[in-house]
Amino acid sequence: MSPEERKEQIESYNTLKITQSYRGVSVLIVGALLLFSLAMAFFGVYSTPEDVILSMFIYVPILFFVYKGHRWAIISLLILWTVEKVYALYLSAESGGGIIAPIIWWLIVSPYIFKALIVENERRAGNVQHVVVEGAYCPKCGTRQEKDAKFCIKCGTEVDNP
Repeated sequence: MSPEERKEQIESYNTLKITQSYRGVSVLIVGALLLFSLAMAFFGVYSTPEDVILSMFIYVPILFFVYKGHRWAIISLLILWTVEKVYALYLSAESGGGIIAPIIWWLIVSPYIFKALIVENERRAGNVQHVVVEGAYCPKCGTRQEKDAKFCIKCGTEVDNP
């Protein structure tokens, strides 16, 4: 992740669309893979529907908290995703199946989760600068404010304008 990209992720943390933030992309990819796994299980191609539904009970709450920006959830998702792929490698090697798919999925998804963790760590460390030339951002909701605004136009929180 470039310094400019990191700065943009941190400064626009509350205003980025789900498809623009690393935490959002992580949630979308893992969520889509869960739904795909569920569909494949119902057609008998992959695992059993009960196994996938159990996975959804584990993943869905974690994904919710990842999107909300909780560090513990991002770390949990990274660990859970890695453990699941290592277990899939073990099962594939034991049954003589292909080991490439779990590795590829881990390589595709893990960087997004890790980048979300980097952004969250830096944001929590106080590396956020909300002041811009034309105005400020609300410290509560992140909405950009008019140049001389005293209160947020969205939530009413007091804004520190330069």
